[in-house]
Amino acid sequence: MSTELFVAERFDALEGRFKDTVSPADVRLTAINRLVGPLAGKRVLDLGCGKGRFARHWIAAGASVIGLDISRAMLGQAQPFPRVRASVAHLPFANGQFDVVTAIEVLEHVQQSQLSRILAEAQRVLSPGGTLAIIDKNATALDANRPWLPASVVKRADELRGRWMYRPGEPFREHWFVPSTLHRQLRREFGNAGCSYLLRPEEEPRLVFRRVPRSRLWTMWHACKLEGRQLA
Repeated sequence: MSTELFVAERFDALEGRFKDTVSPADVRLTAINRLVGPLAGKRVLDLGCGKGRFARHWIAAGASVIGLDISRAMLGQAQPFPRVRASVAHLPFANGQFDVVTAIEVLEHVQQSQLSRILAEAQRVLSPGGTLAIIDKNATALDANRPWLPASVVKRADELRGRWMYRPGEPFREHWFVPSTLHRQLRREFGNAGCSYLLRPEEEPRLVFRRVPRSRLWTMWHACKLEGRQLA
């Protein structure tokens, strides 16, 4: 079984664990909205759209959204807007079709050997001047409840106890990113990139998370497709 098929089957099996709504005040949603500006009339591709909880907000703001996911069960809940079951490494869309491509906690579920291809595909389907926004987990973050511990250590302990999505001995583990590493890769692929750290409500009460942005778990990376830039 391929890793991608395994991940799809895990999401199908655990579909009931995932929320189908998100608050308008969610920091991931507000961060992307600030980044891309007014959404009215924009064409958005939501990679790993899940149940469409972010996409529905963008549709309400006037965007034209297509959701993409590899999980049949998750897509079954992603209504009412156009959606397609496909791989993020093989996007079934024409060049330059979207103004915005989003990937919210999606790349942690893909093989890292596929990352360059995924970024190249995102760049291909973006129109010149279009924006790619990625939100994922920071491998160097501290744990919100025990900020003297790295969040990745707590995650690994939970994995070994079978409390994570992927169980011990299975052929895939969720991947978290060192922010500077993904930032550099985006710069290589797009020629430009930015990186910021999102403050979650559970982190906000602790001084370390307010004062040291790099200690935060959620990170947003973004890049813009430059005018006239061609893929190698």
